[in-house]
Amino acid sequence: MLNCKDITVSFGGLVAVNNMNLLVEKGSIHALIGPNGAGKTTLFNAITRIVDVDSGEITFENINILSKKPFEIINYGIVRTFQNLKLSPYQTIKDNIITALTYKYKGNVFSSVFRSYSRFLKEAEEIAFNSAKIFGIQNRMNSYIGALPYGILKKVELARALAVNPKLLLLDEPAAGLNTDEKKELDDILLKLKSMGITILLVEHDMNLVMRISDLVTVMDFGKFIARDKPEQISKNEDVIKVYLGNSYDIRNK
Repeated sequence: MLNCKDITVSFGGLVAVNNMNLLVEKGSIHALIGPNGAGKTTLFNAITRIVDVDSGEITFENINILSKKPFEIINYGIVRTFQNLKLSPYQTIKDNIITALTYKYKGNVFSSVFRSYSRFLKEAEEIAFNSAKIFGIQNRMNSYIGALPYGILKKVELARALAVNPKLLLLDEPAAGLNTDEKKELDDILLKLKSMGITILLVEHDMNLVMRISDLVTVMDFGKFIARDKPEQISKNEDVIKVYLGNSYDIRNK
């Protein structure tokens, strides 16, 4: 589904991604792991066209997307979340979700007083409600973001991404800041999204979560490819343990 081949991204003299390969299969949950500074988020940024690549090829469903602009990527069904929440604290849950759908509105400033805008808004509200329902927050649609706990905000961001009806969902550290119960709930949510036919690529440091839900895991370090395998095999890979887990944490014992 997604194929990143020999990708190199540099910033001045710093090579952040170095000849990296990543293959994500349709219908899977694929984890991208590695130490801080390994280049994981930079690779996400390359996929979503936020940064340019020096060399290599990125195809999505056999379409070369390197020539696309960041705002065009969503039209191919690629949607992402960020490490830091990108929500408006002065808007409600409903408004934050609907914001993700504005790219679909084809009207203009003059049509806002006519039926086209009203029809769009009605459809957007229905989509927002159904998306929020997946995460159990449909009864809080009129709550303002600035007054909500962090765990709920994570759900809002996921609901907003889901509202766009993605084929591929890129999640950058979705478990960061969550407590144990919230992480277990996240397990269930991501598996549910997979059952709905959504392919998921996630960057995550919580290895217990990664090992529980991932179909495949790719490991990178210093911008380079280290390994790609099923979770149980990755957990036994000495190179992975050496470059990422060290002696303080051995996922073979988890």
